[in-house]
Amino acid sequence: MRTHVVRVVLLVVLPAGLLGQALTSVSGNVIDPTGALLPKAAIQLENVDTGQSRETVSDVQGLYSFHQVVPGNYRITARAPGFVNVTISDVRLLVNSPATVNVTFSKVGAVTETVSVTTENIQVNTTDASIGNALSGGQISQLPFEARNVVGLLALQPGVTFIGDAVDRADSRNGAVNGGKADQANVTLDGVDVNDQQSRYAFTSVLRVTLDSVQEFRVTTLNASADVGRSSGAQIALVTKSGTNNIHGALYESLRNTATSANSFFNNSSGLPVQKLNRNVFGASVGGPFVKSRFFYFFNYEGRRDRSEQSAVRSVPSLNLRQGVLQYQRTDGSVATLSPQDVTTLVDPAGIGPNRAVMSLMQTYPAPNDNTVGDGLNIVGFRFKAPLRLRQNTYIAKFDYQLDSSGKHQVFWRGNLQNDNNAGGLPQFPGDPASSVTLANNKGYAAGYT
Repeated sequence: MRTHVVRVVLLVVLPAGLLGQALTSVSGNVIDPTGALLPKAAIQLENVDTGQSRETVSDVQGLYSFHQVVPGNYRITARAPGFVNVTISDVRLLVNSPATVNVTFSKVGAVTETVSVTTENIQVNTTDASIGNALSGGQISQLPFEARNVVGLLALQPGVTFIGDAVDRADSRNGAVNGGKADQANVTLDGVDVNDQQSRYAFTSVLRVTLDSVQEFRVTTLNASADVGRSSGAQIALVTKSGTNNIHGALYESLRNTATSANSFFNNSSGLPVQKLNRNVFGASVGGPFVKSRFFYFFNYEGRRDRSEQSAVRSVPSLNLRQGVLQYQRTDGSVATLSPQDVTTLVDPAGIGPNRAVMSLMQTYPAPNDNTVGDGLNIVGFRFKAPLRLRQNTYIAKFDYQLDSSGKHQVFWRGNLQNDNNAGGLPQFPGDPASSVTLANNKGYAAGYT
């Protein structure tokens, strides 16, 4: 009998509230030409992309600091009476990665002069004891990803073990970080919890994060600080891109197919060609200002269409059984055959014989072509290529607004929406509909005030 089961899953995630987004900080010493610490120096931190800036003054010990800073590309300018101004360019502040940038006044002179300095990318964290790596949007867009899953970067970090299991070695729920349990990783998007509490996959966000929407990816594998650490596994922080003073956009498409794929042994033995796997990912993104240096937008759409096949094997009646011929194995190992007449006279005490309705039903089954299932006598196998269909749509939007010109008050809102249809259940036989269909409409938004 053929049966069809349709399963519909609706998963809605609303991590809402007035929450702080994923931020960072920068601090350092202010030093005069003699090497002494310099107090009361004016320090300006300016976001190169958005034009937003903040100012502070070094304290009596010559120290300055900026906290609650949005990750990005910055420029630091220092001013002090009697000294030439100092400008430090290309200061890249990464999420959850406190930076130390010391400012040194190199010479005495008029304040109208400026000395420009270019910083080197800081590879080692010397501010706190956390261990991990941060990747920028440029690196993320250039690295290869299986199914374009950004969180999969965790599997490449030191201390991370991708275990798998005997049934499905691609099951990422069996990954571990420095001995922690597989489900102990903590994933946040713009400071909001996006852990997959239902499936509890190790390296997965419940909200899909596209490559073109990620500004930064930061993973802490050990010694997480108190503001992020809440579990024994890795801490994964994702930051959504924001608009800048210049309009930027992108159109992209990637295709994976089976032009160079090898066929499996069982497909070859059954005379079946290699099953196809066509994965097409396409999308567009745009970001820019509504009001320069004050109000910004970013939008991203990404679609994914999978047209693939999977080898399926089903148990079907043998050609002899369809004619009412039964076979069984004797105790000496030989095979005995009973014709329909033998069944009527020797086996059936009522003498009714084979049921005509059942015989008619068995004729509808496809002809067997596989001997890996069944008893090889009355029940044998039928192997075929089953089509699988996957359709995913992802919509992401983010708005950033600076409430005042001094940069003391900033707000943002980010929303994610998914519309997925996965007909992933193999059909019972060719031409039948998928045995199961999964629908997912994950939603999430975050709001932050700094």
